Amino acid sequence: MSVDTHTQSSATTGVSVPNAGSAGPGGGDDQRPRGPLSRLTVRGLGAAVPQALAPAVLAVLLIVFAVLSPSFLTADNLLGVLNQNALLLLAAVAMTVVVRAGGIDLSIGVAIDLAALTASALLADDYVAWVAIVGGLVVGLLVGAVNAFLIVVLRIRPFLATLSVWFIGGGVQQVATDGGSPIYLSRSSVPDEFAWLGAGTVLGVAAPIVVAVLVLIIVWAALERSRWGRVLTAAGEQPTATRISGRLAGTSMATAFIFAAGIAAIAGLILASRSQGFVANSGQLYVLDSIGAVFIGTTLSRTGRPNLFGTLVGVLIFALLTNGMNLIGLSFYWQGLARGVVLILILILGVLLARDRARKPLT
Repeated sequence: MSVDTHTQSSATTGVSVPNAGSAGPGGGDDQRPRGPLSRLTVRGLGAAVPQALAPAVLAVLLIVFAVLSPSFLTADNLLGVLNQNALLLLAAVAMTVVVRAGGIDLSIGVAIDLAALTASALLADDYVAWVAIVGGLVVGLLVGAVNAFLIVVLRIRPFLATLSVWFIGGGVQQVATDGGSPIYLSRSSVPDEFAWLGAGTVLGVAAPIVVAVLVLIIVWAALERSRWGRVLTAAGEQPTATRISGRLAGTSMATAFIFAAGIAAIAGLILASRSQGFVANSGQLYVLDSIGAVFIGTTLSRTGRPNLFGTLVGVLIFALLTNGMNLIGLSFYWQGLARGVVLILILILGVLLARDRARKPLT
């Protein structure tokens, strides 16, 4: 008995049923994904949509401001943007470490300020550059150690502990400077080695950019390629399981806050060098933007994990947005609003796209 290769006859109804390889209503082959490979392709494309959101916003900003301002995409302007935002990148890298560990650090600005205050005060008293640098780093690390003690030993929540250190640090600055009086350094009192941190260059690239990129690479290697980074990540994502399994979750959290404060102290030294002195609470300007950059960066991870590449994208979004608005003459009062709107849109759209992908059946 012969069998038609395109149809199968039903013994009871006589109705012809198309085989899987038959033509569809349009006369062509049915191209809907059916095999495991096609399903994986659809799933991969769907997963990439939320992760591509922040880079897409960055690309849109580049295009829009390039059209609105001819000087936006010039090399001088872009290098200037990177130089101006090197401190924000350092603060955001420090914040990434803490958030990766499952915490938050509102005292990043305090570490920046106290490092700048210490270095400036030592230079004003005619100490050599390396003493000022070491002194600033030590004081910054001390801020992290206080945070670690409050959070790990006394078990105070990171938000409340670092908020308390923020208030205390602000008070220390006021007391140490007689009510917040600035410290101004004359050019002759700033050693060349210290002045290089804020105004030097390496192969034509500003020193703050070089320092920030080096710190970024070192921290990336520590987080992604070391046992410490793996334990830190596990402690942040599953603290109970990490503690039960014998890993030192508390130690990881403590080192995260100390490490972050050290990075912030480097930013404080660059700030003191760049401004040739100290102005109280200058470091607080970087706290909120650094938090925003970190959480923009989490949208680049499929699991919502803080990551340094995503943080860098977040910093660039804020940096280019501010620079572009300045170039087109937008009022300063609108710039904070614009940053907030961009931040919340990225986060909301990222959440909505991720939920839509999770609800949508894969056929």
